[in-house]
Amino acid sequence: MASKISSGDLISERYGSALYDLASEKKCIDSILNDFEVAEKVLKESSELRQVIRSPLVNSDEKLNILLKIFSQSNLHDLTTTFLKVLSDNKRISNLISIILQFKKINSEKRGDITADITSADELSEDEKNNITNQLKNSLGQKLSLNFDVDKDIIGGLIVRVGSKMIDTSILNKINKLKIAMKGA
Repeated sequence: MASKISSGDLISERYGSALYDLASEKKCIDSILNDFEVAEKVLKESSELRQVIRSPLVNSDEKLNILLKIFSQSNLHDLTTTFLKVLSDNKRISNLISIILQFKKINSEKRGDITADITSADELSEDEKNNITNQLKNSLGQKLSLNFDVDKDIIGGLIVRVGSKMIDTSILNKINKLKIAMKGA
């Protein structure tokens, strides 16, 4: 059975890959990554902005103007600004978040980095994050980048995802396993 890729994923892959190729050619990948870090931070902090970006009711030119005003103080690289204009012209600004993620993923793969996603029920302290980072670097190598996320639904424990592998020590997972075991008894 062939795997189905959503059109949004395909769009993100194409635009992210095209931008990466251009940035690589112009030797400005780090500048684009810095611009995207700023963009991610702003988008993460503002649910209203995320809604505007995704809304089909707001036209692309308005979305572009909003983004350019927000980032006017950030000194965006020319390629980032041009890229945002291309997204606007092609009515793809609503895909910006997933394109950013795709660009970062391509960059990590090209650099040989390993990305691990760690999900916890509560915000981890810096000591806990450092401990997890050190243990994973010992296991997986030094070229490791970690993304920490909080999901209250897992109740406690951690979920660690590295590529297609997942270690789930969450309490929610243990409760679900217990439910399955009790149904079988």
